[in-house]
Amino acid sequence: MSMSHKAYAFDWSAFEKDELYRIVLTALASSNPSEIIRYIDANLEFIRDPYEGDRLSDDWKELLENHDVHEFADFALTRFYDPAEDCGISDQWRAIDQRLPAIDRAALLGTRLGSNGQYFDPGRQGSYFKRPDEVNESLNRVQKLHLPGLEDYRKQSLKRFKELLEDCVETGRGVYVTF
Repeated sequence: MSMSHKAYAFDWSAFEKDELYRIVLTALASSNPSEIIRYIDANLEFIRDPYEGDRLSDDWKELLENHDVHEFADFALTRFYDPAEDCGISDQWRAIDQRLPAIDRAALLGTRLGSNGQYFDPGRQGSYFKRPDEVNESLNRVQKLHLPGLEDYRKQSLKRFKELLEDCVETGRGVYVTF
């Protein structure tokens, strides 16, 4: 199975202050997406399709396949990032990940959203967040990565991710990583 590392600048501070943060955590714990649906309908002008990046229309629910908390939250979270601005490592993830110690792997991921085994994971392959205060530490680790023999196209993927981290440090944003 292919794993594509996607990474986005994420306005964590706005998300944490917004009611959606509490709504998503509650929905994950209860497996009830009704409040997320209400949130999306009330904020439709700010929400995008997480796959295509397009603004949602009134019939947005027709885009869904699973109709579960993860999928609804996946749509709602686009209020805080631009799905068209993926700066992840892409399909180079496995080749790079295999060469990294755990601490460096963590620099390319983040922490999960949720608790007690109920974590946000719309793609069912992992989903992670870095708060703004964690991004600089990740940037420092990524800048020090030494992966001899790594092909140029894989180095380019890491470079794009490093540039995302630099931008997030500069702008005070967090990072959202998903597979």
